[in-house]
Amino acid sequence: MPSNASQVTHSSGNHGQAVAWASRCVGLPSFVVVPKTAAANKKAAIQAYGAHLIECEPNPAARSETCERLRQEKQLEFIPPYDHPDVIAGQGTAALELLDEVNDLDAILVPTSGGGLISGIAIAAKFIRPSIKVFAVSPKGKMLEDCLRSGERLWPEPSQYLNTIADGIQLQSVGHVTFPILLQLAEKEVFEMASSDDEIIQGMRFVFQRMKLVIEAAAGASAAAALSEKMRSMDSSLRKVGVILCGGNTDIDRLPW
Repeated sequence: MPSNASQVTHSSGNHGQAVAWASRCVGLPSFVVVPKTAAANKKAAIQAYGAHLIECEPNPAARSETCERLRQEKQLEFIPPYDHPDVIAGQGTAALELLDEVNDLDAILVPTSGGGLISGIAIAAKFIRPSIKVFAVSPKGKMLEDCLRSGERLWPEPSQYLNTIADGIQLQSVGHVTFPILLQLAEKEVFEMASSDDEIIQGMRFVFQRMKLVIEAAAGASAAAALSEKMRSMDSSLRKVGVILCGGNTDIDRLPW
């Protein structure tokens, strides 16, 4: 990436904040495209890190089109939220830190949207501990397990959002860069929520009550997966399971319970 290039990205939360913070650290302007329906606290956080916030219609096509328009108009460098090797590598550092703390994990549960986080985690975790299993966690309707088992992209086009409280993992399809990585390194079995929101909210509430942490709905999905009957019925050799809590972008004035 050119050292003097201002950046643009689209994000519903964490990635936008990261780009805004990194750009401020090196003294470059940044532009973050968010759906107009994004939570106010997420928008405020992105702006607090110094980014220019641009709202768009709440669908994947509008995000991409708005980003591309800004990129061309202002000669910006686009930083993909998930579908790029550098972004995947950066997100994989979560596995490095986790396995540095607990080096004998049997599995990791990862909330999954476009697939950058789980791809990075799978690459890093499998390199350090080849026997580890990496499972995707998703809202209802993602179809990821069907795609992984068939080895084909079965998602409808254009890409769409799922109806879920977990806006950080609402994208139905994974990326074209991330899908082959998941085919090679992730488990074919996916922890897909059986209901639209109830399990996710229960996961958020459990972590809030027991761990005293405020987490966002996407992280609540991975907590719910760890507590699920599906996990209890799996191979008994999976004794130590890491759970990725992928963010705390929650409006504490509007907790969902």
